[in-house]
Amino acid sequence: MGKTHADYALDGFEKLQVLDIGRNQLSSLYNGSFCGLKSLIDLNLSVNKITTLRLYQSNIHEIKTVPWNATNLQTLNLANNNLISVNRNTFVGLRNLKFLDLSRNHNPLDISVDAFEETSSLEKIIMKDLVKFTMTGSFRNMHQLVFLDMSYLSSRLEITSHDQFSHTSALRILNLSRTKIKAEDLVQLQSNRPLFSGLVSLRTLKLPLNLFDDFHHVPNAFTTLWNLHELDLTDCQITQIDSGIFRNLTSLTDLLLAKNLIKIIPAKAFQDLQKLRNLNLASNYITVIEKQLFSRTSSLQYLYLQNNQISTIDSFTLLPTSLKVLIIANNPFTCTCQLAWFREWLDKVNTTIYQRNETRCSSTSFKSLNNQTIWSFHPEDYCGVNIYLIVGVSLAIVTVLSLSVLVYQKRWWLNHKRFLLKLAIVGYQEIIENQGPEDYEYQLNLMFREDDEWWINDCMKPFLQGRMPHLEHIVFGDSGLHPGSFYLNAIYDVIENSYKTVLLLSNQSVEDTWFMTKLRMAVEHMNDTKLEKIILIFLEDIDDDHLPYLVRLLLSRNKPYLLWVDDDEDAQEFFWAKFEKSMRANREMNNVIPV
Repeated sequence: MGKTHADYALDGFEKLQVLDIGRNQLSSLYNGSFCGLKSLIDLNLSVNKITTLRLYQSNIHEIKTVPWNATNLQTLNLANNNLISVNRNTFVGLRNLKFLDLSRNHNPLDISVDAFEETSSLEKIIMKDLVKFTMTGSFRNMHQLVFLDMSYLSSRLEITSHDQFSHTSALRILNLSRTKIKAEDLVQLQSNRPLFSGLVSLRTLKLPLNLFDDFHHVPNAFTTLWNLHELDLTDCQITQIDSGIFRNLTSLTDLLLAKNLIKIIPAKAFQDLQKLRNLNLASNYITVIEKQLFSRTSSLQYLYLQNNQISTIDSFTLLPTSLKVLIIANNPFTCTCQLAWFREWLDKVNTTIYQRNETRCSSTSFKSLNNQTIWSFHPEDYCGVNIYLIVGVSLAIVTVLSLSVLVYQKRWWLNHKRFLLKLAIVGYQEIIENQGPEDYEYQLNLMFREDDEWWINDCMKPFLQGRMPHLEHIVFGDSGLHPGSFYLNAIYDVIENSYKTVLLLSNQSVEDTWFMTKLRMAVEHMNDTKLEKIILIFLEDIDDDHLPYLVRLLLSRNKPYLLWVDDDEDAQEFFWAKFEKSMRANREMNNVIPV
């Protein structure tokens, strides 16, 4: 065929569906070259020399008998041509076009930002092996695009902005293999916006043979790809992996990291990959497998670790029980007792081990195992009972038990010291009353049942005389009330004019109506003054079921209370230290106790 396709040459072929005129040295097409092909579905123009393609221009609207906008063309192959540019007018009228191939064009291809606005039905675009290409946002609004291949560029793929796929929500497969992009292209530094934002349906992302030596500097490159199933990062010169690089990839099933320069993978790198089935880490420089690396990959079935620098795998390393295939060949395993557990695991696990003959012991192994297959290593022949391990574990258990007993016995003393240390280091700032004990008629008011007076005489009075002698005006129960007043008036007068009111609680006192009346009066006064002037002292444990509502309410509001412990000097010293602290000031309250 000649270099030019004649105008109206195919007129009359209304029912033609497939037209292949590839490899014909075509250099140009007339405006009416395909007029009349109303049923055309598949058009192949590959391996020609077309530099300008005009399938539709405005004057064709006037040709009523052959309107281009009625064409059924679905496939257009322009591979192996000399196209220079594609713009908005290039594909006008191809409303039903679904597949477009622009691969292997021999000139730098300039695709304008609005080039595909007239072909919104496109589902698949192939642009492989181009000389040069710049992403200007041409795919941004292609809502039906499912497949996009821009792989194997001769020069670096240039990206003008990071909103290239903001509305490409249907794209499922994206191939950017060997486009010579760098890690810095994956995330815009100023806005921290990933290149792949908007690809909410993406299932396959191919990025092999790129230049990601700074891969660890873009930990959020894939955070928006929660539907991604396959991620190919083979041979990308990756040296380090950030622990959060694969977070949010909760649907990922295949992760390919082979042929990189990775030495260590962080323990949490795969923690979100609970659906991961296939993991390829072959041909790296990995030396260590972190113990928790596979703790969250419960679905992993295929693990490739061949051609690395792994010499041993520490005991207690969690390896997936779901593995079907494991390859660990060509690693310098040190076949000693440290590897014994892993060797035993290989015998027990229901996993197919490929390349068994290439899985060998290195020169650092037991002498007789040098360059032998790892299956020649039988731990029972080399490793007896580890007496050091047994002794060490036994000593550790005895030490822990001894410390636990000691801590329990000295718990009050430790609590006291911890309390003092916290007070010294942290401290606190509270809103307190301006008046001190000396400004009140009574510095301390003690309220109790007569049955509990023994504790006042045996414990409280000796403490006050020895450590708080400055408290001169103290009311000890009903004996300190004004004898000429009514009982309730006298109680209220003492409460109102006391710096602190202390109430002793016991199983008998909480059942005493008069005692609970005194407590209620003290709480009402505390509400009136908005000052914490009450200290509750429990002389014994009281079951929750027997605690009155008002007492439980005070405890729930973190009001001061103390618990007395008999026959424990450390606990008692802690008790008196907290009592002294509670006597220093009256804190202001920011709420009211409902009585």
